Amino acid sequence: MAMHKIQGIIFDLDGTLVELPVDWRKVIRRVESLLGRKVRSLLSLYPELWGTEKYEIVSRAVEEFEIASLDGLRFLDDSPSLLMDLSTKYQLGLMTFQGINVARKIIERMSIEDMVTATRDDAPTRIEQISQIVSATQLDYGDFLVVGDRLNDVYSALEVGCHAALVNRFGRYSPNRTDKKFAVIPNLKRLVDLLKIQ
Repeated sequence: MAMHKIQGIIFDLDGTLVELPVDWRKVIRRVESLLGRKVRSLLSLYPELWGTEKYEIVSRAVEEFEIASLDGLRFLDDSPSLLMDLSTKYQLGLMTFQGINVARKIIERMSIEDMVTATRDDAPTRIEQISQIVSATQLDYGDFLVVGDRLNDVYSALEVGCHAALVNRFGRYSPNRTDKKFAVIPNLKRLVDLLKIQ
């Protein structure tokens, strides 16, 4: 993956920087009971309901589970130290499908300041979240590296013109040898190596 000089890094939160032990099956059942219908995934539901009263009802219900899980929050790959180091060289951003209240509590625990943040309360899709973060800075899309643990994270980043790195911590993604559009790293410790070779 060829990258010109990266000046900003946007991180996904849950699954990339932290592990928030939410029982998502219970969350889906709760949301289905509120809506009175089957829900395939929250990620496809958020854009569908965005801007409606149902969105707020669903989001607040999900937030109850997220807040209850904060006691079991686990930092991955010593992410607070990594962010602290990177913040001296890069503009940092945080995108998350967690609610703003939960995101703030996690950021406080990480002791990181000056992160431009976009949550599900700001935008219902990754593309919109990335766009909001970039727009809040003096940088362009091509100046940013987006780091996430799902293909939706990296494909959304590439669609708007950012660079992308997939954290393949659990080996869910089998890289195609011919696919050079984004970097694949096993953990955040390898991110530092990736940034050194740009």
